[in-house]
Order: sequence, then C-alpha cells, then structure tokens
Amino acid sequence: MKSPILPDKDVFIQKVAETIREHEMLRDRDAVLVGLSGGPDSVALARVLLDLQPEFRLRLGLAHLNHMLRGDESVRDENFTIEFSKKCSLPLFTKTLDIGSMAAESKISLEEAGRKARYSFFRQTAQTHGFSRIALGHNRDDNAEQVLLSLVRGTGPGGLKGILPKRDSLFIRPLIRMAKSEILDFLDRSNQDFMVDSSNEDPSFLRNRVRHVLIPFLEESFNPKIRGSLDRLSRILQEEEDFFRDLVTEGLRTCLKEEKSGSVSLSLPELSRLHPALASRVLRAAISRVKENLKKISMAHIREIRDFMARAEPGKHLDLPGRIRIYKTRDRLTVRKEDISLRDLGRREKLQTRLSKGKKGPKA
Repeated sequence: MKSPILPDKDVFIQKVAETIREHEMLRDRDAVLVGLSGGPDSVALARVLLDLQPEFRLRLGLAHLNHMLRGDESVRDENFTIEFSKKCSLPLFTKTLDIGSMAAESKISLEEAGRKARYSFFRQTAQTHGFSRIALGHNRDDNAEQVLLSLVRGTGPGGLKGILPKRDSLFIRPLIRMAKSEILDFLDRSNQDFMVDSSNEDPSFLRNRVRHVLIPFLEESFNPKIRGSLDRLSRILQEEEDFFRDLVTEGLRTCLKEEKSGSVSLSLPELSRLHPALASRVLRAAISRVKENLKKISMAHIREIRDFMARAEPGKHLDLPGRIRIYKTRDRLTVRKEDISLRDLGRREKLQTRLSKGKKGPKA
C-alpha cells in the first residue's frame, strides 16, 4: 500500500488516511463496499474513499438499505443515494425492507432490527459482488456515545472499549477518529450536500438522549472535552482487551470439560483457581459461545454467576437473559441455552413436580 502522506489532499482526508494505515484497514487493490445512508457521515466517507482511490488502488461500490421507517423521508434518502452514485460514477446496490414489521415479528427494538438487517444486507452484497471490505461511517462522537451507553447499561471493560475501528477483517470504520464537527466542516468545504435523518432527534431512543441530553450536560458541567476523553478511554480498553484475548482463550481451554450444541460445561475447580478478572472473562466467553452474543449480559450478571459458583448448592440453577440458564453440579458449571423461554420452562418444571408428588400418593 502506498504511503498516506498526501500533501495535496485536504487535512481531513490525510487524517482519515492515517487512521486507515494505523489500523491496517485496507490492502492494495481492495474492493470496498461503502454503507451509504445519505447522512453526513456516510457521504463524507464515500467522498474520502473516492479521493483516496488512486493512492490505495481501490474498487469502490455503494450500498443503501431503505428501512421504510420514515415514509417520504426514506424515499428521499434513497433517491439522494441514487443521484450521488451517478455523480460519482460508482455502482449502487439498494434494498427495501419493512424494518418495523421485522422488529414486531422478532420482538426486538427498531434499532436492533435495523442494525441486523443492514449488516446482513451489507454482508450478502459484499459476498455476491466480490467486495473484500465493508466501510461504515461511525465517527469519534459515535464511539463516545457508545461508551456512555455501555456504561449506563452496566457493562464491563469489553463494552467500554466502544466501537472497534476494524471487525472480522471485513468491516472497517475509517472515520472512527474524526469528530462530527470535522466531518461537517469537510462537507461544507467540499460543497457536498447530505440528508438529515429526523429520527436522530427522537428522544424515545436511548442513544438520542445520550447524544442530545447526557453528553451536552457532561460537557457543560464537568468536561468540555468529554467526547475526546471517552474516545481515549475506549482506545486504552481496546488495547487491554487485545492483551486479555490470548489469556481468555487459554483459560477457557483449561476450564472446558464438555461442549455440545447449545451448552458449555466448565470445571468448577479450574474456574475457581483463576484470578477473578480472568474468571469473569472466561465466563463471558462461555456465554458468548452458547448465546452467540453478549447482549443484555452485564457485569452484574457475571458477578451473580461468580457468587452462585461460590455459594449455591449443587443441583441449583441461575437464570440469565436470552434463555440462558446456568446449572451447578458438584464439579461443573454448565451454561445452557434453553429451547423455550425460562418462564415457560419454570412452569413446566413446577407442573412436573406437582405431578410427581401426586403419583406418590398419600402417606400411610
């Protein structure tokens, strides 16, 4: 890859190029699919990558998902991306999905349904059309918001590391070190239009309340540079999590007794010998293997499990979000994802207990 020292480029573009190189986001002749919503971040990202295309010898494409959540505004955004792609002479791949219906059917939030749909669409489009990277427009302010969101929800160090610059060797975030103000200034200097998403002002979304209420309050009352401070915190924790990754892998290997579809069993004696910080991470890794994510699993839940390990009698269980149940025997701790909701499972167990007692008959 050629050096990103580009004296003839806008300073914003140079800083993005430095981020790309620092995190090894691109290889020579990569094919990059840019997630384009029409908002300022994704438009700036597309413009920057188009500017860097000769230096990094990139093949670029754009992808837009119409969520059907904002009526005419959603149509307006899609039309904008179509016109933008024509002006830039880049291929555009579009799809329309009823995210509201998907969220209702899956019983998840609109935010979660939209995120899942976008990532699935991006992955599928990249695979179909031969793109080796998917570029997303998350910026430094988004990262600061994510750190605060994780803190509010009670996460551990893994959550406080924020939004990763690169994930799965597929998703890259070249703007992750750029402030929102820098992005808007760049677009203004470039005379580049963009669309504004009205849902970003909706206070019913927790992220918007963090963005428009909590962060301004912290800036005014405690630290005017709170966004940068939170971003630095996330970078520190990203490095520490990288350090712990190999330790956790080895710790899980040492503790693992049995792994089957939907369950992982750990050795209680081996788990108890680990340092508490490492034991917590091994527990999170075991849950992640079974649950396939750690959503709604907070550090409070991990502390509950460690207390359960130390104090509960063999034969007891502990329930967690996502149909996860922890079972304890004399020498094992088993993490299992049940086939039905834990509430329904509890009712079934109570019924079985009553039936079992009934079959014994009256005492003589």
